[in-house]
Amino acid sequence: MAVRTESDVQALLEQANLKEEDLLPETQVLHFSPDYLPEQDNVLLIELDKTLLNSFKEGQSAVLRGDPEESAVLCTNDKTYEIRGAMTSNSLLLVPELFVPSQAVGKRTLVHRQISSIHHSYLEVVPCKPHFHKLQQLLEECPYEGPDETQSSSGHRYSLNELQDRIQCSEEELEAGLKSLGAYHIYGFWQIPNFDYQFKIVSHITNLIGEREWSVDAIPYEEALNELSKLEPRTVMAQCLDYHLHPMHAEREEDGYSLHALNGDKVCRLYGEVLLRTARGMKLDEFNTMWKNSVPKGLITNLNQLNGLVLLDRSSPATVITYFPASELPLDIKSRLETLFDVQEKWTYDEIRPFLDDLADSKNPVSTLLMKHARGFTVDGTKYYSERYSK
Repeated sequence: MAVRTESDVQALLEQANLKEEDLLPETQVLHFSPDYLPEQDNVLLIELDKTLLNSFKEGQSAVLRGDPEESAVLCTNDKTYEIRGAMTSNSLLLVPELFVPSQAVGKRTLVHRQISSIHHSYLEVVPCKPHFHKLQQLLEECPYEGPDETQSSSGHRYSLNELQDRIQCSEEELEAGLKSLGAYHIYGFWQIPNFDYQFKIVSHITNLIGEREWSVDAIPYEEALNELSKLEPRTVMAQCLDYHLHPMHAEREEDGYSLHALNGDKVCRLYGEVLLRTARGMKLDEFNTMWKNSVPKGLITNLNQLNGLVLLDRSSPATVITYFPASELPLDIKSRLETLFDVQEKWTYDEIRPFLDDLADSKNPVSTLLMKHARGFTVDGTKYYSERYSK
């Protein structure tokens, strides 16, 4: 191996029209190592953005998650990143002992470094939404049906650690996802309530509000929990109240009980789903009347509360509303849109958006998904979307 000297370096600088005073004094001379390989399968390069790099410098950890049939994601304590393969026409040299000189002045020195491999591909990480579809599927394996010992136990119940191993998201996102699904932590396991049981315990809440003549915006939390715990396990009722109520940051004057308000959107959505689950389709006017009369006094119903849960058929003189939950649709965008366009030939953006929200992210919002996978057209000033290619 020829050894480059300081005079060689000086000659190269002159050939390149570079002034030595413009450069740092340390020169690192690169050589191929004796065991050099053009590509090393046991070494992967990964590109990090500043946020992720700084989190590692601060001592935070990360973990790769994904079952064998899934693409891997990188999870920190609070964020999830999709990992993608990328190619570059440049040659990426892997030099284990390469360093950044720290002094700007000094005598020219030469340091010899060895190149262990050259790479033309690397991994990049891109922020992505947590993958919660699988979370709901796992929790549905064994829904909670109440304290009765005779309830079915054929499915598997998952602890938080087990869910962290299976779900592609960060710990903070997982806990937020469990809460958003209305899951309960019971005896060390996370479960979502069976729909009938969920309606039962929410009915306990609304019945108590009616009996005590409480305002839906002024429910004494502790008193409600004490009374409801006579009907169902206290840990269940506490989590049910936390999901369906929110604090008003006020107290009842006579006893200091904190006051909470009923979450009208969640409760109205639940009551609307109860009506629609048992019907193949209802005239919208009839449904609205029944729905309005079924919810607790003080709550106001509106169709936006049923986004992603119902389908409106306006093709006939009387609009028909049908139970059509987005949670039962395919998980990949192409199959999802095929199903939607089979059910309804054309959609406005506002109509189709609730059925695509769970597949969208900051890089690919619903509008981008439609632009890529559907055909947009305008009729009488209204924009519609249909399948890209006619069958």
